[in-house]
Amino acid sequence: GDHRAVFVRDEHGAVVAGISGYTAWGWLYVQWLWVDERLRGQRMAGRMLDAAEHEAAARGCHGALIDTFNPKAATVYERQGYRPFGVLPDFPVGRARVFLQKKLST
Repeated sequence: GDHRAVFVRDEHGAVVAGISGYTAWGWLYVQWLWVDERLRGQRMAGRMLDAAEHEAAARGCHGALIDTFNPKAATVYERQGYRPFGVLPDFPVGRARVFLQKKLST
C-alpha cells in the first residue's frame, strides 16, 4: 500500500497533530493518530480522519480500519462513524486493544 503521514503545525511551526496510514486491498488502515492535549475537543482528529477517508475513497477504498488501546480515543472514533468489531483483551496486560471499522462511500 501507499503509506502517508500528515502533520499539523501551529503558528510557531511546532507539530501539534498528525495522522499516518496506508491503503491496501480496498481499505484505509490508520496506523496512528495524535492530537496535542491543548487542541483536543476541537474536532482536529475528526478533520484529519475526514481528509484521510476522502483520499482513501478517491483511491477506491470501501472501508477504513483503526485500532486503539485508549477508551477515550475509541469514543472519538465512534463519533466519527467507526464501529467496534473486535477486542483483544490483555493487550497489553490489564488493557484492551479495540478494533473499529467504518464503511466509506465511494
